[in-house]
Amino acid sequence: MDAVAITIGISWTVVGLVCIGLAIPLVRGQVGRNALYGVRFSQSFQSDDAWFAINRFGGRRLIVWSIPLVAIGIISFFLPLQSHTGLTLTLGFAPLIFILIPLIETWRFARRYRPRV
Repeated sequence: MDAVAITIGISWTVVGLVCIGLAIPLVRGQVGRNALYGVRFSQSFQSDDAWFAINRFGGRRLIVWSIPLVAIGIISFFLPLQSHTGLTLTLGFAPLIFILIPLIETWRFARRYRPRV
């Protein structure tokens, strides 16, 4: 294993695990409306029902997309990244995609969300 592979592997794995750890309380509905933590779209603040529904959805999507982050992080340990600059740059910035996709999915859900009457 080279130093670049270890760095990329640790980064991806840690980011994935942190995202999963942050998403679990959202999925469980343990995070009420607050000023710092949770899915923070304007639709989320319309009611407590909206807050919990949107945060549960967002938390589930974040967990789903974090699993590949962890898997790719583990695989990265075994890649010869030091000698492949293009692959290294791709792997260096690609985690953003795995964070943006659930963000967009949750935003789309929030726009469509209508509380049960």
